Amino acid sequence: MRKLMYAILFELYALLLAWVQAIGGVRTDEAKYLLNIPYPHPPLARSLIALTSRFPYQELLWRVIFATLVVQAAWIVWWMARELSRDQRVTTMAAWLLCAAVVLQAGSVMMAPLTALEGLLFLALLFEARRNPENWGPWQAFGAGLLWLVSLLTAYQAVLYFPIVVALFLPLRFPWWQKALYVLAPLPLALLFGIAEPAILASFVNAGALNTSLTPMDKALSLFQAWCVGGSILIGIVGIVGMALDRQWAMFLSLALVAAFLYVSFRMYYAILFTPLLVAGMVLFLRRAWSSPVSVLGPVALITVLCVGLFPPSLKPGASRAVMQSIALQGKTGTVLIAGSFGHDWQYESSFPVLRFHPSLLTNAQAVVCLDQCDDMKKRDGWVTLPNLPTEVWVRENDQ
Repeated sequence: MRKLMYAILFELYALLLAWVQAIGGVRTDEAKYLLNIPYPHPPLARSLIALTSRFPYQELLWRVIFATLVVQAAWIVWWMARELSRDQRVTTMAAWLLCAAVVLQAGSVMMAPLTALEGLLFLALLFEARRNPENWGPWQAFGAGLLWLVSLLTAYQAVLYFPIVVALFLPLRFPWWQKALYVLAPLPLALLFGIAEPAILASFVNAGALNTSLTPMDKALSLFQAWCVGGSILIGIVGIVGMALDRQWAMFLSLALVAAFLYVSFRMYYAILFTPLLVAGMVLFLRRAWSSPVSVLGPVALITVLCVGLFPPSLKPGASRAVMQSIALQGKTGTVLIAGSFGHDWQYESSFPVLRFHPSLLTNAQAVVCLDQCDDMKKRDGWVTLPNLPTEVWVRENDQ
């Protein structure tokens, strides 16, 4: 009964986090997955999301699903820490729930939270394999291998947890070729999607060039900020100490891979990739040392509040939703042309085809959105501006 009450409270918390993310509307990266645009990741998760494309509240549905998965993953932490006392287990669960990265990312429709959840599952399986290797039979090994394949087909960042997967299979009592099959075979299968889709390969090149304009000091500072958010500082410190005390080199190597990835291709939403490793390290630390839950969770909650204040979620919808709703209210048909650089959120919010502006396309257009200057529109007859919008928008006076 108590666990059911906790599960209900966790779900209310997940709904709150999803609602906060929904306030800011769809971001361009989220729109890529909601629209099933074939980059930068393999198709598994985005294809499932695309099945709900006709659902009127698709965005909110997936915010709730993602937030629920990440928040209810606290039960995986509970299972991982089952050798600890009840107070210690509750503390580790609360650390996961209160971590800044979970608070900031749980309700987003992004692949990073899913990848972090998969990383947490591998860590829990690693703990179990080392605790009871004799309980692992063919079906358990097959299930772990299937999870590894699913992870790689969800997002390529799952490869950052490769050392954990290797460490998981090493102690199992199987022939070496079976272990190699489970660990290595999914890698080329996932890579095939990148070879088959040029946009995915192009996104790899772009991701590798994200931080080239930054100095090494700027990159290091960004990485430190991501680590702070990923572990609310205290979880990060305790987690690293726990890994060191328990000599968990696979976890250290995976932590280094996450850090190297963020150093090269920094985005703050990747901070959650640190979280499962640091929370698992915290479990290892609590096996050797313990203090009251308040002394651990109090600072974690305080640091999370500070991190959310420094890197707040967007609470103001972008221009795309208001603009596209106003265009739709005009009751016209035709394409929407956008002058200037725009993201996939404009495509998601529009019920009409969206194209980059070019004068030759005006014949079949019903509206022009000016994210850049488009003074040429003032010289054209039959076009008027819509008032009270966050950007300049021209629409036809009459259908043609």
